[in-house]
Amino acid sequence: MSFGLAAQSLSVQPDSYYYSAPGETSTAHFNVTNETTKDLSVIVIRSMDLPLPDGIYSTFCWGITCYAPETDVSVNPILIPAGESFDGFTGYVYNMPEESVFVINYCFAVENDLSDKVCMDVTYTSVENLVVDELSADYDVYPNPVKDVLHIDYNTSVPAEFSIYDMLGNRVYDDVLTSSMTLNLSSFESGIYFYTFHVQGKEAAVQKLVITH
Repeated sequence: MSFGLAAQSLSVQPDSYYYSAPGETSTAHFNVTNETTKDLSVIVIRSMDLPLPDGIYSTFCWGITCYAPETDVSVNPILIPAGESFDGFTGYVYNMPEESVFVINYCFAVENDLSDKVCMDVTYTSVENLVVDELSADYDVYPNPVKDVLHIDYNTSVPAEFSIYDMLGNRVYDDVLTSSMTLNLSSFESGIYFYTFHVQGKEAAVQKLVITH
């Protein structure tokens, strides 16, 4: 399953997540499309909320140029002709730990107008059998960012397992929902977490959760 994102001039269609076995390299590859009637010179901007753990690192390639782990902006723009797609983007996360989820944000921007861009969070995971289904209509998690109390609206009678993971992919909370509930997060440290729902063997796309006390 994939989902599309579009800016005024550019669009992308990454997969919902990119899987690799623990210890291997998780690879994201998708097209960038020029939706305009003129040729555009496009660069890549990478960002992460927190540094990756020691021994884990990320790189990306834009065209024939592959950048070092410490590089966040491509220095060699790629010219995408009007109305065409370019398949020369690849993102990597190396040495994936077991049961881990990492989210990296990539923006594709027009070189002479950086406000004209499309950005997306790309999920890299070593969680086996992560199956994405259209479950988003069945639940709502808010507020996000959250200070202490998280509200979970769950709108179906089918039981669902609700899980929260830390940045290292450790499961720090797990419960089975049969209805809406509130969750007190005051004992959690501030930072970036991820959550997902597991229903009848299917798992919704991993979502970011920010806790701020």
